[in-house]
Amino acid sequence: MCVLRVSGKKFDAPRFLAGSRLKPYSVFRVGEPILASRPVGKVHKASGFKVDVSRSSWGGLTGQVLDAIAFLKKHKRKLARLQTIPEVEDVRLDFPIDLRVDRKKVFAQFDYFPPALVVLAGELGCGLELSIYPRDFERLARAKPKRSRKRTGPTERQTLAENRRLANKPLQPTSGGGKRPIGGNGEGRSRLSGKR
Repeated sequence: MCVLRVSGKKFDAPRFLAGSRLKPYSVFRVGEPILASRPVGKVHKASGFKVDVSRSSWGGLTGQVLDAIAFLKKHKRKLARLQTIPEVEDVRLDFPIDLRVDRKKVFAQFDYFPPALVVLAGELGCGLELSIYPRDFERLARAKPKRSRKRTGPTERQTLAENRRLANKPLQPTSGGGKRPIGGNGEGRSRLSGKR
């Protein structure tokens, strides 16, 4: 599932794509939310577009690489134009693959880009990125984060309330000449400051 990503802070993606045979699945502008479902979340730091290059499996690179070479050859003229646009800051092909290291049978992972792809991408000023994901990535992404129920101590609000309660109690003399809250157990200290 290789993807072409093109971006730049001042890049006018719709203008570049007008009349192009490139079919982006995403066009974004600087400042827009990265996820439409989270409008107050992270925002794009640049404008640009994304195009599907390959639908081949994440299980390996071979199919994605062959599709990427065919894609770059097919759109070579249009992609070469990106090098002439000063607002374009980044052009890359992103190859997602499964993490094969399991620490039981597989201890290292090696993946290879053939010269045909490297040369063609280089001529077009296109970087190559390898994104490695755990095999259960989709399940992990869908899972809701668990909230920890473990409490390490009183919250700041509880501590302030306790301090107010102690501050409002009348004081009584102690044998050492000091004073402590009436009805207290001698623990009349601020939990925030650690002082008595």
